[in-house]
Amino acid sequence: MAHTPLFTQGLAELKAGRFAEARKLFSENEEKAGTTAATKDLLRQAEQNLLAGKVDVAAQQFNTVLERNPTLPEVYLGLARIALFTGQLADARTHAMAAVKVGPQLGLSWTLLGLVHEAEGDPKAALTHLEKGAQLGAHVFLCQFNFGRLLASEGRAGEGIPFLLKAVELEPKNADGFMILGMAQKKVKQFEKALKAIEKAKDLNPKNVDGWATLADVLFEAREFAAARTTLDNGLKAVGEHPALLEKATACAMMLDDAAGACAYLERELKVVPQHEQGWLNLAHLSLLTENLDRSESAAKELIKRNPKSWEAWFHLGNLYDAVPDEAKSEDAYRKALAIKGDEWKVLMNLATMLVQTTVKAKHQDAKLLLLKAKGLAPAGEWRVHYNLALAHVRLNEIQEALALAREIQSKAPATDPMVAEAKKLESNLLEKN
Repeated sequence: MAHTPLFTQGLAELKAGRFAEARKLFSENEEKAGTTAATKDLLRQAEQNLLAGKVDVAAQQFNTVLERNPTLPEVYLGLARIALFTGQLADARTHAMAAVKVGPQLGLSWTLLGLVHEAEGDPKAALTHLEKGAQLGAHVFLCQFNFGRLLASEGRAGEGIPFLLKAVELEPKNADGFMILGMAQKKVKQFEKALKAIEKAKDLNPKNVDGWATLADVLFEAREFAAARTTLDNGLKAVGEHPALLEKATACAMMLDDAAGACAYLERELKVVPQHEQGWLNLAHLSLLTENLDRSESAAKELIKRNPKSWEAWFHLGNLYDAVPDEAKSEDAYRKALAIKGDEWKVLMNLATMLVQTTVKAKHQDAKLLLLKAKGLAPAGEWRVHYNLALAHVRLNEIQEALALAREIQSKAPATDPMVAEAKKLESNLLEKN
């Protein structure tokens, strides 16, 4: 638009901070140019394109309006939202501050400035501006929603809930509003209300994984494990084989003592995300609970195929072969684990314990050295290493050393520790034989 005398005068008033005068002059200029209706229509189109995700088109339209009338707060609000969406925080701050200057009476102007501060990592300033936005924008969803949301995320869920309730009242079909409301209610232990809100969010957007997952989380925290599992099963039907839902379903099955069901969920999850190393390890461990040794072995081997440096997988195989028992394969697996993770006390202890059970005296000496190392690495209160070291001393006919360890366990370990009873038996047996 050509810079008419009215436009130039309006620009001078704008730069001087006399916004009311500037707004009047730019409006008069548009009326004389006959662009008032076209500007309103262009703003409407820009909003529609922004909602549709056509960010570039919306930005171009907002900038066109800005060139015609730089006193319209809707323009700065739109450009600030676009800049926030694209991560251009400096531009977002500039546009939000401009919106506050030309539209200080609009709650959304202050809300967007608050969102800029939040994105910049300044929640204190964000809350100050968001609160003003909520006060001025009593009937604007984004104003109520964002103040309530940030209050909840800053540990003030009880204060945030009234604003979130207002938000869902303003937009009863907004799934995000109900989701955040439910999560805030969950934080203050209002489980029944939280369930209703999240259920509503899920119903409004049944293809959204978060709705199903969060609903299951609330039920899980309320120890309604069967209901949580049913929710997750329904969610999997609605959204497909999503790994997050399958992982949560695995946890529910475990809480219900259904190891077989947990394995079934894990197998489904690993078909979707075969690179999930912990999933293979979990499947290996849980398969032992169902006495499916072949699947336990194959799961650990699959993990090793994907990551040969997984000491946990080799350690699992060592335990598995030790239980079979297959001494040679067990020792080989343990030593491979130890080669990768030489300071892991559990590997040192289990390898040594297996070696103690052999009939080869040289291996008994090796076991003692491994256990001495493990003793220095094991956490305080872990007495199994001491007990197994005592057994290694027995195998080497080092009776006094064995007795000393047995007595140390009895004197220092809690009476409830199972190693105390074992140490007492060991001491008794050694004294009888000697």
